[in-house]
Amino acid sequence: MDQTTNQSSSTVIWYVVGIAVIVALAFWYFYGKQAPTTDTQSTTVGQTQEPAQSNGNTTTNISAELNQVSNTSSALDADAAASATSVNGF
Repeated sequence: MDQTTNQSSSTVIWYVVGIAVIVALAFWYFYGKQAPTTDTQSTTVGQTQEPAQSNGNTTTNISAELNQVSNTSSALDADAAASATSVNGF
């Protein structure tokens, strides 16, 4: 009976070692193969040219840019109210 216990624990150790090797190989494959990239190509953002601002980054310019963004808070408030009603129904 002592020999069976030794074989069983030995088998478990080999399974643990095998899983550790597989995990190590997976990390090596996914993270070791990714070579650091150098930015030799300009990005789309770098290619587009923004019109020159005469005033720079002033509060007026920033406010004007923020006003161009659509306001969706009313739709989010309606969704929040609907979900709160649904939760209260439970």
